[in-house]
Amino acid sequence: MKRPVSAKVQVGRFLRMVLPGALILVSGILGIFGVLVYRITHPGAVPEAANPSHYLLPSLDVTWSANDRSEIAGWWIPGLKGAPGVVLVPGFGMSRSDALSLALPLHEEGFNLLVYDSRGSGAAPRGASSLGLRETDEMLAALRFIKGRSEVDAQNLGIWGVDVGARAALEAAALVPEVRAVAADGAYDTVLDFVDVRLQEDLGFENRILEFGCRQMFKLVQLGSATLLSRQLPTGPLANRSILFIQGENRKNLGKLTEALYGRIQPQKEMVTLKTARIHLMSGEELKNYDRQVATFFHLNLPRERTNATETQRGRRPQPNRAI
Repeated sequence: MKRPVSAKVQVGRFLRMVLPGALILVSGILGIFGVLVYRITHPGAVPEAANPSHYLLPSLDVTWSANDRSEIAGWWIPGLKGAPGVVLVPGFGMSRSDALSLALPLHEEGFNLLVYDSRGSGAAPRGASSLGLRETDEMLAALRFIKGRSEVDAQNLGIWGVDVGARAALEAAALVPEVRAVAADGAYDTVLDFVDVRLQEDLGFENRILEFGCRQMFKLVQLGSATLLSRQLPTGPLANRSILFIQGENRKNLGKLTEALYGRIQPQKEMVTLKTARIHLMSGEELKNYDRQVATFFHLNLPRERTNATETQRGRRPQPNRAI
């Protein structure tokens, strides 16, 4: 007659049989989510297709420090003395050269311009993208730099940003009252919103299970700032700013988030829907139409009293300031 096996021994045998397989399964699942999060936060180096000289724009290579003491490199494109300054920030997976076609009409208007790459993007990526978590601090550092330039009307600033740059632009504008006008292409409310968008764009389809898993993995990666990932943009301070929201038919999921955010902000705002929101190596009539609308927005919404006086001295007819 066999001696009965105690429950403790049975449990031990079961765990020895099941636990290794379970650990392998969990490790595999975590590995899959880890790879996906890495892919959606590391777009890879993007060669610069052009530099300011290709557009006959005067420029200086400049650097400044962010709060985390990292160095940010950008192009300073000077305009007329006393004119407003505009920060131009292309989005995720783009390079600063993607902003140069827009810089051209803005420079012709006399604006002083600062162009730099989003975190994790560009020809020499600065680490990984935080999908909007740390991009605001870098935007604030850029605004401090541009406000320190003697040729800039530091009381009248503007920002153009795409996706991560758009969210950083809005959050920075809420903190810096001198920012009078913001063109936000593909803006979204919370960082976790963009985790879903990036996963959908990377895979080409939606999957709620993968989205949930990637959200949790991203929270784990950003453990020290996990509580900030669901924080909404502070819309109250933006009520007295002029804001142009841009949504593109080529980024429908992101466009839905932009539309939802648009509905939360009052009152000086407008929305345009274009066939193509800003993308890397955009060209043709869609690019010309895009740049024309954004340049017109800044022309109408950034006061340029001192610029007009300078234009008169140069023999140029000053353009009237109008507000939307």
